[in-house]
Formats: sequence, C-alpha cells, structure tokens
Amino acid sequence: MPLPNMFVLGAQKCGTTALCDLLNNHPDCLVSEPKEPNYFSRAVNLPDDALLRSYYKKAAGEKYFIDGTTTYLADPEIASRIAGRLGKDIRFIVALRNPVSRAFSGFMHMVKRGHERRTAEEVFLSLSDDPLEAALTERVAVAKAAAYKQVVIPIYAKQYDDVLWNYRYLGNTLYSAQVEVFDRIFGTDSVLVLLFEDLIKNMEGENAKIATFLGVDGSSFPDVLPSRNITSVGNTATFLGRMEEQARRIKRGNFVMVRREEGDVSKEATPQIKQKLATIFAGETEYWSKRLDRNLAEIGWPVARKPE
Repeated sequence: MPLPNMFVLGAQKCGTTALCDLLNNHPDCLVSEPKEPNYFSRAVNLPDDALLRSYYKKAAGEKYFIDGTTTYLADPEIASRIAGRLGKDIRFIVALRNPVSRAFSGFMHMVKRGHERRTAEEVFLSLSDDPLEAALTERVAVAKAAAYKQVVIPIYAKQYDDVLWNYRYLGNTLYSAQVEVFDRIFGTDSVLVLLFEDLIKNMEGENAKIATFLGVDGSSFPDVLPSRNITSVGNTATFLGRMEEQARRIKRGNFVMVRREEGDVSKEATPQIKQKLATIFAGETEYWSKRLDRNLAEIGWPVARKPE
C-alpha cells in the first residue's frame, strides 16, 4: 500500500470534502479512507507506517494518494511533520473561502454538532479589531470556555494533539500565515490555492488549474463541484425536533445530548458580527488579492471600513 503524496488543505467549511469527492472521481487520484484520517494531527502516529498506508487499501496504480484532513492547515507543526515523514516531493491544494463567511460557518458547524455552547456574540464581539490581538484573545477565551465546559473536548482527545483547534474560528481563518508555512517548507510551486467561490461558480476553469498543477487529464473531472457537508441546524426548539436531531447525532456517532436552547441560535451572523469580522480579515483580502493577482473584494471578500 502506498503513502500519501498529496494533501487537500483548507479550514472547515471551505469545500475540502467536495473537492476530495471531485478528485476521487479521477482515475489518477485516490482519496484516503476516511477522507480525514488526522494522521499528522497526533505526533504519536508518526512512527506507525502500517497505519498511514492502511488509508489507501484500495490503491490500484493511481498517481496521487490524497489526505484531506482540515486540521492540517491551522496547525503550525503539520508541515514539518509531513516533510519529516514523507519528504518534500508533495503536492498541496489549498481551498480558501471568504473569511467572514468561513469563520461564522465554522462556528455554526460546531453549534450543529452540539459542541459549541457559547453565543455568537460571546465568541466574536469581544475580539480586538487587530487580527493578531484577536487571535490571542480567542485562544484565551477558548481555553476558558473549555474549563467551564462551554465547549465539548473529550470527543477530540483521540483525534488531535490540540483538542481545541476547531473552536478557534478566527485563528483558523488567518490563511496567509498558515499557507506561508507550507510555502516555506515545500516551495510555492508545490502549493495550488483555489477559492471556494470559484469552485462553486466556475468548476470548468478550476478543473483546468487542477489538471495542469497535477499533470493529469482534466476531462475526467466532473463539471460541477459535488455538494457535500453543508451546515444546517435542526429545529431543536420543539420536542420532536430535538428527538430528530438526537437521532441524527447518534447515527453519526455523536452522543452529545441535544439542548433546547440550540434552537434559539441564529443561523446568520448579525450585522455587528459581520462588521467585526470584516475589519479583522481585511488584511487577508489584501494579501490574497496581491498573491492571486485579482481584486477579491469584487467577489465579496471583506475590505477595511473607511473612516467616517
């Protein structure tokens, strides 16, 4: 059984699951089973060669063997772990999304699971407008939330060394610093950056980019990005709704009890939260606009608020 030689990176809710589905349809690509093995998320896994190879039991001469774990981009240790274990002849496709949408969707993803018990206002409105200060404040707030059992952590202990990573919605969305770690270790030519907004609107054009980057025939890719892992929260305000949501969680191996108050969570960010996140993430728009040579504000990425 082979070792992985390609990774699909991206924060939660950036389309990595759908992108892996697309790649898995190509005869030259095989995505690991499971799609997110989290192998490099725990240092204890690194000597276990049999475990790493076991994710590709169905290998049949493909060119690329893919790991699509979302944890890897946000963890600064992962790039060096991959290089140390697999060498530097590795390809990376990074999926990014409007950071305001991504951060709030990441919050809703954890609410949907019943693992996040704070309000959106508690999570976002206390943050500084400065991204670095905001990230530090968020780390402290998440640790405090864990101590007060406002976030669920035991379920993640066997998956990640950093059990709180997926509650850092802002920190996980500061893409530029995260991608630069992989650039530095593997070289920018080994990293292809795609935008979620392009994947859902212009899959034909994105297929061509992927095919060129991987050196494969692009005609085998689907013309439409598969719809997967869409965040939706059940109506838990009613007894029947809570029972239906509890059944869904149990089916997925998530035994956290559904709480009535989950039905009161707003499915949309308030204007205040959107403005706060837009201010924090304006630098990401500027960075990626320069790197990708396009004005990302034109597709809705946040820009700094002009002084009144």
